[in-house]
Amino acid sequence: MSMPSMIRKARLVSGLVLMAFVTCHLANLALGLSSLATVEHWQIVLMGPWLSAPGKILLAGAAFVHAALGLYALAARRSLVLSASDIVQLCLGLLVPPLLISHVLAIGGTGQLVQQFQVSYSLILAIYWVYSPLYAFQQLLVVVVVWIHGALGIYGWLVLKPVWTRIGGLVLPILFAVPILALLGFAEAGKEVIARLQEDPAWQAAIIANIRRMISVKAPLYATQVQVLTIYGTAALLALAILAARIFRARRRPISIAYDGGAVAQGRHGLSILEFSRLNSIAHAHVCSGRGRCGTCRVMVEDGTAMLSPMRGVERATLARIHAGAGVRLACQARVLGPGVAVVRLLPAFVDAAAARAPEEWSSGSAVAEAGA
Repeated sequence: MSMPSMIRKARLVSGLVLMAFVTCHLANLALGLSSLATVEHWQIVLMGPWLSAPGKILLAGAAFVHAALGLYALAARRSLVLSASDIVQLCLGLLVPPLLISHVLAIGGTGQLVQQFQVSYSLILAIYWVYSPLYAFQQLLVVVVVWIHGALGIYGWLVLKPVWTRIGGLVLPILFAVPILALLGFAEAGKEVIARLQEDPAWQAAIIANIRRMISVKAPLYATQVQVLTIYGTAALLALAILAARIFRARRRPISIAYDGGAVAQGRHGLSILEFSRLNSIAHAHVCSGRGRCGTCRVMVEDGTAMLSPMRGVERATLARIHAGAGVRLACQARVLGPGVAVVRLLPAFVDAAAARAPEEWSSGSAVAEAGA
């Protein structure tokens, strides 16, 4: 397996681990629609495995790998040509660590530093609804940011697979329902917490005692938070600097490529054929937004094959899956390294994910007339 393939699989697997954790967390919170007692009862089942030593190691490892590979992917980009969904996913992904770190340290860090500390949904809901309601808005924002980021990733991964036609009708409602039910459960359980704090002095005292334990270690946790955010911010700025340097350096080596229908695209050394198309507003199919998964951006290379980057594992696997013929390349993976490249787009620009799930149903002829070159 090639290095790019390994990196993509690592990002996918780490993202699925994180999404599984978030789903368990939100599902547990959604049980607040029943009662606070139900939330606490199911916490052992839904969150217990994640709170165990192996679960914490798995979760921390997945978070580190996913964040690190996300920044690596940003630094490795050759342009800022992105689809709307990619822009949203990228921005939300960059926001997750700074928004989430305070919550992780407040709960997990206090548990590590104070033996008597007992974390529970009752405690968290009491803090959000009574003792620090402004903090609740930050956490609600985190839920929205994390879920949309993860949902876009899962949808983009599954929608290209043939199995989507069978599971799509179930997956999409779940992606919408889970956060909505969690927020409703958060509201209902919060009402119960407020009432119990007023009616049960002993329970209120236990909650306040736990909050005081959190306050007692606030200083060292805040110092840790600053360190983590400094490291993350430095890494993010470094990734952006590498991206900017790559773009600036490549601009000094302009290149043009020719398309079917007489269209010509101007670009720079190192960009993919698809990036040439998008920079020049040339209609070109790209269902997976240039990740090499769908095969819809494929082109027939009529001239300049030697001026394209060598075929790698991701591209080779996708072309083999769709039974592409000789001379066919994925426009999102074939980078232009010199002049004289001429290509023919093989699918119309309007194709959707169905063309990736069933490539045999689409002809391999020129898409000039249909694509509106």
